[in-house]
Amino acid sequence: MVVTPWGDSETLREGMLTPGPSNLPDSVAENQRQRLFGAMVASVAERGYADTRVADLVEISGVSLRSFYDLFADKDACLVGAITALVRSTFGPVLESDAGDGWEISSRRMLATAAALAAGQPAAATLCLVETYVAGPPAADLVEGATVQLEALVRKSLAGSPRWADLPTEIGTFAIGAIFESFRRKLVDNQESRLPEIAHQLAAFLLGYEAPTQALRSASRPPEIRPEHLEASDHAERALRAFEALLTEQPYGETTMEQVAKRAGMSVRTLYANFTGRDELMLAAIDSAGAQATAAALPAYRRGGSPPEGIRAAVTALLGLLSSRPNLAHLLLVAAYEGGAPALRRRAESLRPLEGMLMRAAPSQLPVSRGLLSEALLGGLLWLARRRMAEAGPGALLGLAPICTYIALAPMLGAEQATAAAEGKSYRRQRPDAARSPLRVAENHPHTVRLLGLLSQEPLSLEALATQASLSREEVESQIARLQEAGTIERSPGAEAGGPPVFQSRWPVWNTAEWERRSQSEREGLSTEIVSAMREEIDDAMATGTFDAHPERFLVRIPLWVDEQGWEELHDALNLSMEELLSIQKRTRQRLEKNEGRTKSFPVRVHLVSFEPAPPRRAR
Repeated sequence: MVVTPWGDSETLREGMLTPGPSNLPDSVAENQRQRLFGAMVASVAERGYADTRVADLVEISGVSLRSFYDLFADKDACLVGAITALVRSTFGPVLESDAGDGWEISSRRMLATAAALAAGQPAAATLCLVETYVAGPPAADLVEGATVQLEALVRKSLAGSPRWADLPTEIGTFAIGAIFESFRRKLVDNQESRLPEIAHQLAAFLLGYEAPTQALRSASRPPEIRPEHLEASDHAERALRAFEALLTEQPYGETTMEQVAKRAGMSVRTLYANFTGRDELMLAAIDSAGAQATAAALPAYRRGGSPPEGIRAAVTALLGLLSSRPNLAHLLLVAAYEGGAPALRRRAESLRPLEGMLMRAAPSQLPVSRGLLSEALLGGLLWLARRRMAEAGPGALLGLAPICTYIALAPMLGAEQATAAAEGKSYRRQRPDAARSPLRVAENHPHTVRLLGLLSQEPLSLEALATQASLSREEVESQIARLQEAGTIERSPGAEAGGPPVFQSRWPVWNTAEWERRSQSEREGLSTEIVSAMREEIDDAMATGTFDAHPERFLVRIPLWVDEQGWEELHDALNLSMEELLSIQKRTRQRLEKNEGRTKSFPVRVHLVSFEPAPPRRAR
């Protein structure tokens, strides 16, 4: 069963009006249209738009074939009608959630509303954000047009806001792109239930942008655009280049293997000897383009003298490649959407090293997970590049380098230093003592440690925290504010509407089943955050001499070789150790409260880690 805005797929036929003279022809036609719209959402969710037939729509909706063709010329026209209705029903509630409470509050509310709508109707959201591009320009133009209107609304609202009036228009376009791309990624990965959670983080992240401290100059000299030749060392590479060239001339849905073979100067048989079909050709082309984009950006990043300098070099190199290679740029920025969920998934996989680059450069104290930060940054920057290419052509992409560098660095450095770095000037590096993570500073307070321990177990309200931690509400509010600023806790998306705020740890105690439900990229992102915090804590402690201050300090590294049963036994042993650590914390707190502070206490860190190491490198 598929949930649609017009009813569940299994009950659409039951919505048929009872035959009789009381039903006006217009009412009957509208009823049939709505059932067909619901059938379109359901069929596309089950088999994709390309494989959806009119017969499927008729079967699911209960509308006769003759009535279908009385209402619509073909399935494309039915899709356009469904998209039109969805855009109207989606944008209306989102815009109505703006109650005039100020731009920041309204933005948070509108984003939360959009996330709730998409999470509640994932099939309809996927139809709008993913499958419309598969259907071709008529349907895709509706969503693109609505997105352009939303971007214009954001720019207008920002211009009228005292705080954000000077924000460059590109940041507004980037923000919409970051939201849409993050939503699209979760829908493609079947993680729509996480949309309300990430909406809160995205709002905190995007609303933190400030205008550059001075106008950023566009990159001065556009790259030379040379013809992209089809010559290649093998048949497969020549076919990929011919395919890229064709996609700049016509939609993916209209491109055939015969056309690719003709453009590549080979027989269809030779083409099929290398690729089983058009879909495999699309995925291989995206793999190749993503590898080239990564090969341009990562070496430039590594040559940078610091992460900000590396980010600037990488952004410039990436945009320079896209500017000089129009076919490759079109594939990554436009045609990948026409390939639907498989192509978007492959694009994300091929560009994941760029997300890793952004993740490594990000500090751990931001109000957004570093995995979501890198995903939103890259998605938003690619969307901005897509917009610029549509408006001014691929040669204009390199001109985005300064503002894109600023967008990538502002959350990490602040407006002043990000502006200097974007201009290629030196910026003030923070002193080590000033750069200490607010998270680690906050965790050196006993009350904060107590609250973090409670929130790592379950989401709790302020009242529940005050009761369980034996603290006053005022003290809890103070510590919660510090932890929110440090980015280690967040509001729980599961709190009841209109009820008291509920908070949860960004790094709770996940059981195996909860961790397994997350994608590999999400696990890697969260692990990167936690391991980074561990590394920073150890480096600080060793630098200050506290790491070896206690002779009882425990430091063990044990290489083991286990089978699956041994791995599970190791997991169980570490679980028991964690439970005992929490018990020690509880008993210590009880002693300290009984002694009323007469006993000396101090912060401690315990890191429990088990993992499968990387395979050994081959000897050269």
